[in-house]
Formats: sequence, C-alpha cells, structure tokens
Amino acid sequence: MKRVKIGEFRDRASELIQRAASGETVVILNRDREVAKIVPITTKTDRAGGLVGCLAGTAEVRGDIELPIASPDAWFRDLS
Repeated sequence: MKRVKIGEFRDRASELIQRAASGETVVILNRDREVAKIVPITTKTDRAGGLVGCLAGTAEVRGDIELPIASPDAWFRDLS
C-alpha cells in the first residue's frame, strides 16, 4: 500500500492511478490523516475463485416461486 500526501498525489496523479490499476492500493493523506483511497477495480473474472458470489447468475427460476410445493393438508400431517 502506497501512502502519499495530497500535494504529491496532485503532482503524480497519473502515475499513482496507473499503480492502482496494476493492483496496488494508494492512500491519500491530508495533514497526515487518511482522506481517500484508490483501489484497483475487480472484474467479474477476478472474483471467480471467491466464495461469496461465486455462483451468481448460475441459477434459473422456473414457474411460480411463491406457491408452496405441497398442499396445506400436507403441512400438518401426523408424524406419530
């Protein structure tokens, strides 16, 4: 992670944005306080190996998803 003061960012913005595009995070400081962060954008292919969202777009809804699959009589059957 690269930390730069706001004046340095103003002078070297193109270079620092290119570094972020290469995968590095750049934190911008104003009076030694973090005020902004430039992070690389991850595309859908970048997240393909992740756990959360890895199956997004793979399911298909068929028919009415609100109707129960069993009749109301089957909900209260006697299990004894």
